[in-house]
Amino acid sequence: MTNSVFRRAAAVLVAAVLGGGTALTGASPAFAGCLTGKGDVPSPTGGAGATATATLCVNSAGYAWLDTNRTNTVTDQKGDGYAARVYVYWNQSYSGAIAVDDTSSSGGTRLYWESGVGTQYRWTEVFVCLGYSRPDDYNGRCDSVVYNS
Repeated sequence: MTNSVFRRAAAVLVAAVLGGGTALTGASPAFAGCLTGKGDVPSPTGGAGATATATLCVNSAGYAWLDTNRTNTVTDQKGDGYAARVYVYWNQSYSGAIAVDDTSSSGGTRLYWESGVGTQYRWTEVFVCLGYSRPDDYNGRCDSVVYNS
């Protein structure tokens, strides 16, 4: 079984529990959809630094995940000593780094992430950062890749 099948099954179970057991077989919370984006951060030494692409999906129950049927990667573009890292903002806090790439010749690192549970907070955002910077540092070494509100 694929991750999407497990997510749908989990969504049906959550709907049944939260909805007093009234979920229909095969039904799931309304699917809000998936959004794809790309983020780039320049190197502090000049030129390209880091690039990330991600397809983020969120359903109406607040369950979020990176679509495993799409290419989700982070790539360090330059061997400058600043590794490329990806963080996810979900449920009012940051997760990660969920992936790190620290070479300009590796071809990138795949991104895998899912929330595991739903939340009432729908804002979910994926960031790419350089070095040990985090999105909440606000130092210019991070860029938003994709978000869902």
